[in-house]
Amino acid sequence: MPQWLSVFTLLLSLTLGGLLQSASAVAGTEPVYLDSGWQYRWGDSPFTSDGVPLWTRESADDQWRDIDFPANPPERQGQENIWYRVTLPDGQWREPVLYVSSIDLIVQVYLEDKLIYSHGEFDAQGRGEFAGWPWHMIQLPPDSAGKPLYFRIFSDYLDIGLWGEVKVMEHAALLEEVVVNSIEGIAIGGFSLFLTLLAILFACTRRNCRMFVAIALYALASGAVVVAKSPISLLLWKEPLAWDFIGAMGYFALPVAMGLLLEHWFQPPLSDLYRRVWRFFLIFLVGAALVALPGWVMVTTLYPIFDLLFTISLPLLFAPAFRSLDRYTTEQKAILSALAVLSGLLLVDMGVAHDILPWVRVPVAWGSFAFLLAVIVISLRYFTRAQRELAELNRSLEQQVQARTAELERLSYEDPLTGLKNRRFFNQVLEREIRRAERESQPLSLMICDLDEFKQFNDSHGHAAGDEALRHVAKVLKQVFRQSDLICRYGGEEFVVILPGADSQAGLHKAEQLRSAIATSRVVFDQQSLGPITLSVGVASWPEEQGGSDALLAAADDALYRAKRTGRDRVELAGNGEINPV
Repeated sequence: MPQWLSVFTLLLSLTLGGLLQSASAVAGTEPVYLDSGWQYRWGDSPFTSDGVPLWTRESADDQWRDIDFPANPPERQGQENIWYRVTLPDGQWREPVLYVSSIDLIVQVYLEDKLIYSHGEFDAQGRGEFAGWPWHMIQLPPDSAGKPLYFRIFSDYLDIGLWGEVKVMEHAALLEEVVVNSIEGIAIGGFSLFLTLLAILFACTRRNCRMFVAIALYALASGAVVVAKSPISLLLWKEPLAWDFIGAMGYFALPVAMGLLLEHWFQPPLSDLYRRVWRFFLIFLVGAALVALPGWVMVTTLYPIFDLLFTISLPLLFAPAFRSLDRYTTEQKAILSALAVLSGLLLVDMGVAHDILPWVRVPVAWGSFAFLLAVIVISLRYFTRAQRELAELNRSLEQQVQARTAELERLSYEDPLTGLKNRRFFNQVLEREIRRAERESQPLSLMICDLDEFKQFNDSHGHAAGDEALRHVAKVLKQVFRQSDLICRYGGEEFVVILPGADSQAGLHKAEQLRSAIATSRVVFDQQSLGPITLSVGVASWPEEQGGSDALLAAADDALYRAKRTGRDRVELAGNGEINPV
């Protein structure tokens, strides 16, 4: 049965709530760990003409040395070839397999003198190229119990031998274990990749996208590492070199994302330091991809270099920050704490990988996931707070804009000297008032007022006094007319008044009242009372005058002209109505 079909069958049984019991449990045989009884021998075996290694047939036991576990024996001294052997334990397995977590670097496995498994290609000199770091499932014949098993290994890497767990178990039980052990990684990796897409979406729709780009990069990097290391990945796509490349690039991208995140959350000079760190590791990441993708350099040779650089960079990331920890916000302290936990797990994992620490499963995936969640929760809180502050700022700006717009609109319709409405306002309002009068069948009067001999007044008293005279007339206009009447400065020394609901007689009466108030008042300027001023008024009314605003304005202007021509200081009604001054 193909491996992918076996995996699908196991997943289906999990989904349906099936038994999912390993064959070892059914047969009463538990996995047996091969953690003793190993021997090793430096060098490579000669082969017979039919390809059988002589070391699997000869009984030169004095050439083999005992070792607790088949990894990095002493006295390597540049050796790149080694053989290991162990006697398989007894057991009643139906489909026995040997499981090995990892092997550095390529291997051939012999049961007695028969080749039963190979990973990588050996050349005539017993050498070969890196073929990836997969876990190994080595099929064993049912009658293999008690027989010697040989491992022929080549490695020009720092390590040489087997790593992690080595055990004999049922084929079905191993597949079950692979699926079960992968659930955590697949879940964390899948969630990380989902967060990557979400962060990219936010980065594309927000102006300040740098924080979301950093989150997307970190989520993608950590997700790639977790998925690449999940045992089930090799069952779904049996390309160990590709998975190793994906995992390595994700691993090398972690400090880039960390530096970007820290740069966002801290101010200079710390942010400047973090910027230099992530840029340095970005150069390493790009360089590693360029040399590893075409196969010029093995990924294996890049891990020790990266681990050394990352270990050296950790004091640069943390020492300056923890020196001033009391000045940071709660969010900044949480970011640093989560990063410290993750960095500690990464250091332990490096120690295990380089045989500095004993082999143990390090929960780097959970540390990475916890750091990612911490960053996202803190970022969302920050983003929510920033959006709330931005919304409040927008509301404040909108209110200021509305107030400013209202002020500008008011100023655009107001004469700055007199405080009355200006000609622009008058031109817009007159037509509207005429339509309203027509609609409501109400009379409407319009008067145009012009100060008499105003140029002589300016010449005698100065323009400043003339401005005061115009302000004085505006004040009198406000006193004489109703609030419903619309008073405007038409231009220069001319004023216009719209009187809604006033017929021609009411208009004449109010015009005379205004003329009289102006004639009997005095302009006070610079604490001096200036000579009297007078004005002439022309009045026109609707419905007597038909033809719209232009006709009504022309009629009032014609009446004003007659008042000026017949002596000034008088009121004239459009047509032939007239009120002479008292």
